[in-house]
Amino acid sequence: MDESRYSRNIALFGEDGQERIAGTSVAIVGLGGLGSHVAQQLAYLGVIRYRLVDGDVVTESSLNRVVGALPSDVVSKTSKLAVAERTIKAIQPQAEILGERGWVTRSDNDDAAMLLHQSDLVFGCLDKESPRLFLTDHCSRSGLPYFDLATDTGGAEEDWYGGRVVSCLGDSCLSCLDLLDQRQMRLEQMTDEERQEDERLYGVDDRALGASGPSIVSLNGVVASLAVTEFMAYVTGIRTPARQLTYRGDLPRITSSRDAPRDGCPYCSRWSAHG
Repeated sequence: MDESRYSRNIALFGEDGQERIAGTSVAIVGLGGLGSHVAQQLAYLGVIRYRLVDGDVVTESSLNRVVGALPSDVVSKTSKLAVAERTIKAIQPQAEILGERGWVTRSDNDDAAMLLHQSDLVFGCLDKESPRLFLTDHCSRSGLPYFDLATDTGGAEEDWYGGRVVSCLGDSCLSCLDLLDQRQMRLEQMTDEERQEDERLYGVDDRALGASGPSIVSLNGVVASLAVTEFMAYVTGIRTPARQLTYRGDLPRITSSRDAPRDGCPYCSRWSAHG
């Protein structure tokens, strides 16, 4: 370990803490506006081993939010996975990176899920509910600490913007805190024909369909920084991570939720069983 490089880190959480960070294998699922920030900050913090999952390429609209993406990446259709690898390697040339250009599915046997088994901790940086539920289920059964990140904005009648971080470590999760949108999950899993029938019966809800909405680099950066700070606290042991942090950029305010998780959560019981 280069003590001169990490002297300011060590001043906060000590050499043992820095060694724990370097020894932790981290998976990041989703390398867009949130995940690209997380990858960059982890590299500066001193993480060496990465497992990266993303199936998208850089487009023109990516250039407002994906850290490290360049106009030339749009022309060459560079994958967001490759951009994250480039960003990490620029900061940590010795980094060990394994990547899967794809997405997590509902199967534990797909390549992306298998890659997660090689990690010690998972960041979920996604914009859909179904993969969030999969990661909650997968990480709880594998005993992997899971940090879930999200940013969002209100609709026409709700003028708000911000995001949140949830630490899923055995005492709370997205399910028992009621943070999963059940209607959106149901729509995401429908066929086109089933979705059309649902729209006919219930009307069209653009937000429930997961349509592209605002994504602002500064909002993503705040939420990513909160998540990386909770990761730092957890790995180094300087304090217990917060269950849920909510950032409201419109107020502005960051709050730590005191909501009690629902009793009898099957996911949390699995995490607890791993000790």
